[in-house]
Amino acid sequence: MELFLPHGPLGGRVDAIASKSQLQRLLLCAALADRETVVHGVSDAADVQAMCRCLRALGAQITSDGRALRVQPVTEQARGAADCGESGATLRFLLPVAAALGKHTAFHLHGRLPQRPLGPLWDALEAHGVRLSRPAPGELLCAGRLESGRFALPGDVSSQFFSGLLFALPLPDGPSELHAATPPESAGYIAMTLAALRRFGIVTEPLPDGWAVPGGQRYRSPGAVRAEGDWSNAAFWLAAGALSRPVTVTGLQADSAQGDRVILEYLRRFGAEVEQNADAVTVRPAPLRGCSLDVRGTPDLAPPLALLAACAAGTTRITGAARLRYKESDRLASIAAALRALGADVRDLPDGLEIAGGRLTGGTVDACGDHRIAMLAAIASARCDVRLRGAECVEKSDPHFWQTLAGLRSGTEESR
Repeated sequence: MELFLPHGPLGGRVDAIASKSQLQRLLLCAALADRETVVHGVSDAADVQAMCRCLRALGAQITSDGRALRVQPVTEQARGAADCGESGATLRFLLPVAAALGKHTAFHLHGRLPQRPLGPLWDALEAHGVRLSRPAPGELLCAGRLESGRFALPGDVSSQFFSGLLFALPLPDGPSELHAATPPESAGYIAMTLAALRRFGIVTEPLPDGWAVPGGQRYRSPGAVRAEGDWSNAAFWLAAGALSRPVTVTGLQADSAQGDRVILEYLRRFGAEVEQNADAVTVRPAPLRGCSLDVRGTPDLAPPLALLAACAAGTTRITGAARLRYKESDRLASIAAALRALGADVRDLPDGLEIAGGRLTGGTVDACGDHRIAMLAAIASARCDVRLRGAECVEKSDPHFWQTLAGLRSGTEESR
C-alpha cells in the first residue's frame, strides 16, 4: 500500500487507543484466572489479536461485544497451533506459560519474528524441564513442563523474557527466584507486568536483582478490568502537536505504569509547550532545540523523538537504543533511512542516532514492514511532502491510524 501525504498542518483532538501492551497482559492474566473476567478496552491491533488467537489455542474462550472482551479461563483442552503473527510479546509471554501449564504447543511465527532474539529465554526454559525445537521455518514446538527454581537472564536483550517468566512462575508448585544478571532495560514494561499480576492476586517479592515468586499460586479474577490509553501510540500525535498545530490526546493516565509517558518530559526538553490534566494532554508548537536523550527504558519513543530532532535547531543525540535493531525492522537503520529520504542529516551511532536539525525537504519513505516507521513518516507530513510505501503495517498496533490522521488533517475536533 503506497500513500502520498502532502505537506499540511495537523491539529485537533484524539481519543487514545487502548494500550496494546496492557491489553496483552490483562488478557493473559484473565485466561489464567479462576473465573470469567471482563476486559474493558477493545483493540483490533494485530498484536492484541495474536494474543487472543494464542490464548484460544491454549484453551481459553474470548468473545467481544465491541466494547469489552469476555475471557473464560484456559481449560485442559487445547485447540490447535498458536499463531503469534509477528508479535514478540505474545511468543515470549506464552512460551513459558504454555510450559508451566504442561501444554504441548506448536507456535507459528511470521515476518521477522523467527529472527528476533529468544536464546536467553530458550536456555532458561530448557534448564527447567522444557523441551523446545524448531522443526520447520517459522515453527517452534514446546513440550515438557516448567519446573520451579532459580532463573537468571541478561537484562539488556528483552524485558519480555522477564515478563513471560513472571506470568509463568506462580503456577508450578515450588518457589522460584528470577534474577537479572544485568540491570533490565525497558523496566517500565516489567512494572506493567507486575501491576497486572497484582490485579489478579499474584504475589511477587522484590529482590536486589530480581524477584522471588512463591509457587502454587492461583490467578484470581477481579471480575472486570480496564486497559489504559496507550502512551506509545499517543507519542506520535503529541509530536504532531509540537511540529504543527495544538493536539490534545484524551484518555491518558498521568500516573500510568507505562514508561512511555516520559514523552512529556522529552517534549519539554525539545521546547514544546505541554499541558497535562488528569486524563488529557495538550501539546502546542514552539521553537524546538536539539538535546541529548537516553531511551534505554523507552526505546519505542525513538521514532517520534528522531522526527522532532530532525525539525529542531541544533544537534540531537539519541542513545541507549541498540535493541531497536531487533524489532519489526532494524529500527535504528529504518529511522535513519526514513529521515534521510526526507532530507535530514543523520549519523549512525553504535546504540543510537545523531541528528542535525533543519528543514525537511520531502521524499519517499519505505516503512520496512515496521508500524512505527510508517507512523513517523505520517507525522513528518506536517513539515513536508511524503510518499510512503508499505503503509498497511500500521495495523500491527493501530488499524485506525490513517482515519485519525485524516481527522487531524481536516482539523475536526474529534479524530477518533
